[in-house]
Amino acid sequence: MKQKYDVFISYSRRDLQQVIGIRDELKELSRVDSWIDLKGIESGEQFVNVIIKAIDEAKVVLFMISEASMQSEYTKKEVMYAKNIGKKVVPVLLDNSKLSGWFLFEFGVVDYVNIHDPRQKQKFHENLRSWLGMIDNDEGPIDFFDVGMHYYLKQDYKIAFNWFMKAAEFRYAEALYYIGLCYNYGYGVSLDYTKAMEWFAKAAQQNHAEAQNRIGILYKHGNGVPKDDEMALKWYRQASENGSLEAQYNIGKCHYYGRGVKLNLAEAAKWFEKTAQEGFVKAQSSIAYCYLNGEGVPKDYQKAVQWFEKAAKAGVPGSQYHLGYCYYYGLGVEQDYRKAVYWFEKAIEKNHAASEYYLGLCYLNGNGVPPNPDKAKVSFRKAVKQGYEEARKYL
Repeated sequence: MKQKYDVFISYSRRDLQQVIGIRDELKELSRVDSWIDLKGIESGEQFVNVIIKAIDEAKVVLFMISEASMQSEYTKKEVMYAKNIGKKVVPVLLDNSKLSGWFLFEFGVVDYVNIHDPRQKQKFHENLRSWLGMIDNDEGPIDFFDVGMHYYLKQDYKIAFNWFMKAAEFRYAEALYYIGLCYNYGYGVSLDYTKAMEWFAKAAQQNHAEAQNRIGILYKHGNGVPKDDEMALKWYRQASENGSLEAQYNIGKCHYYGRGVKLNLAEAAKWFEKTAQEGFVKAQSSIAYCYLNGEGVPKDYQKAVQWFEKAAKAGVPGSQYHLGYCYYYGLGVEQDYRKAVYWFEKAIEKNHAASEYYLGLCYLNGNGVPPNPDKAKVSFRKAVKQGYEEARKYL
C-alpha cells in the first residue's frame, strides 16, 4: 500500500536542506508525514500528474517562503492549484523575504509562520495537528511531553518548558518532574528553587522516583526549603523504594559523611556497591575509592581497579586519574606507565589537575613517554594553575 501524506510542501530546491530539516521535525514532533519532491521530477505530463496527485491527497499545503520560492514558477503553480481546489495553504517564512506580488494578489494579506521564532514554531505545530484532526486523542499529554523532550535535548529550553506545561495540564508525572528541573536549573525560566520544589512535589505524589530524589537534594542543600539532612535521607529512601539509583547512591553518601544518620562506612560501601552493580557510574567510582583505601570494606586493589575501569570508560575524570594512578604504582595491576599516561591524558581532557601533575612526572622521568623536560614543565604549570600546589616544586 502506498503511503499517503498529510502535508504537501511547496519549496524551491535552493532551500532543500532547510526544508528537509523542517520535514523531519514535522515527523518527529507532530507525527506528520510530508510530501516533498526530493529527486527533481522532470517537467511534463509525468511531473504534473505526480504533483497534482500529491496535492489532492494532502490536507494542508505548506508554502516555504524564500527569495527563490517567490520567484519560482513551479511553486506558484503548486500553490495556485492548491488554492483553487480549496486546500489550506500555510505560508512558512524561511528567510527575510516577504509575501508579495502574485501571492498577495491571490491571497491578500495573510498571517505567515516565522519558523525561526520559538513561539510561532510552537503554535504552528499545535495548529497543524489541529488542522489535521490529530489534537484530541488519549495520548495528548505523552505527545506534548515528547515534543518538549525534543526541544529539551536540543537545549531549546523555553520551547521545551511550554510543551511540558501543556502535558502538565493532564498531571502527567514526567512533565511535572521536568518542569521542576527547569526551575531547578533555570532552564527556559528564572531559577526558582521554591517553584522547583512545588513541581517536584506534584510529581512525587504520583511516586515519581526521581522527583522524590530531587526533593531530597533540595533538603540537603537548603534550596527552596530549610536545610534538613534527615528530611533529605527520608526522601532518598522513598525514592530508592521506587527504583531511583541516584537515590540509592545518595543514601550511601549520607552514611559515608554522616548526614542525617550516624556515619557508617560499611553501610555506605554496601549502598555504593549495590548501586554500582546496577550500572550507576558515580557509585562505581565511589566503591572503587572505598576498595582503594579500605573504607567500609577490606582494602582490595584489584577490586578498586575493576570499578575504576568501569567508571573511567564511562568518562569520569576522577576514576580515569585513579586508574592511571594504579597503573603508575602497580596497585592491583601490573605496573604499566604507558597505560598510566593514557588514563592521565584522558582525565586531563576534563581539566583534572592531579593528572596534569602525574603526566608531568612521566615526562620528567621518561615513564611511558620519552623524557621531555619542557613538556613536563608545561604539565606542572597547568597543574599549579588548577590549584595542585605540589607541582610547584618542579618549576
